[in-house]
Amino acid sequence: MQKKMLLALTGVAVIAAGCSTTATPKENTTEKSDLSLEEVFTKSVERQSEIQSFNATITMTQVMDIGDGSKADTTANLKMGAVKEPMQFFVDGSISMTEQTNGEKFDMPLKMYMTANDGFYAYDSASETWLKLQQEASLEELLNQAGVQADASEQLKLLEKYADDFTFEQTNNEYILTLNASGDKFKQLIEEQVAMTMPDAPVEQLENLSFDDTTYQLTIDKKTYDMKEMKMDMIITMEVEGITAKIDQKSTTKYEDFNNTTITIPQEALDNAQEVQ
Repeated sequence: MQKKMLLALTGVAVIAAGCSTTATPKENTTEKSDLSLEEVFTKSVERQSEIQSFNATITMTQVMDIGDGSKADTTANLKMGAVKEPMQFFVDGSISMTEQTNGEKFDMPLKMYMTANDGFYAYDSASETWLKLQQEASLEELLNQAGVQADASEQLKLLEKYADDFTFEQTNNEYILTLNASGDKFKQLIEEQVAMTMPDAPVEQLENLSFDDTTYQLTIDKKTYDMKEMKMDMIITMEVEGITAKIDQKSTTKYEDFNNTTITIPQEALDNAQEVQ
């Protein structure tokens, strides 16, 4: 159970899921919009309801100190795409973990594909075999199972109630919204963030989490109000079976190809997958 919970936390910000604590414009601001932060937030939330498909690139770094003397560094590099109707998605990339005590490195490919016509396929790295699986879950549930939380609409809904707490900057082409979620006021927000990635975790285990210096940074296109990038920096402390684990995690999700995404299952999977009931 200890290992399972700690590995589940690896996906918290693959969630969607690193950022500097201060938003730094990439260019000099010469064309400022008169919109308020709240108006930009509202327009971006409204825009998400129009998005039926997207691609994203997710990068994550994580340092885990388990508290019993063992430590591990984890990196993830993933590409993913999703179509909401009919439900389709893919996740393709790798997760690497290095034990700091002995230098042992573990690399795990992560490949999952699902289309309305062909069904749901996943790559089993242990047996180096493609599997065809039964699929009954929702798109959000499937992405959570893969440790991926990249749907900008779900993230914005979660953050919308805290819109007044964001700081607001502009460049020529972007709005940059930053939230430093420190203190008890944001405890529910972070618990909901973790729960989205760990939907099966018992409530009492989530209650044992504590958080330090969590920061969100949203980059929104000035013309379209598309979410271009989401960064998150989070430090989590958790007790699992009497052992305290501290996790420092940074993730970046970059979005593109809005309403212009197609999902194609690799021919290798279609030709060789073993069907699992």
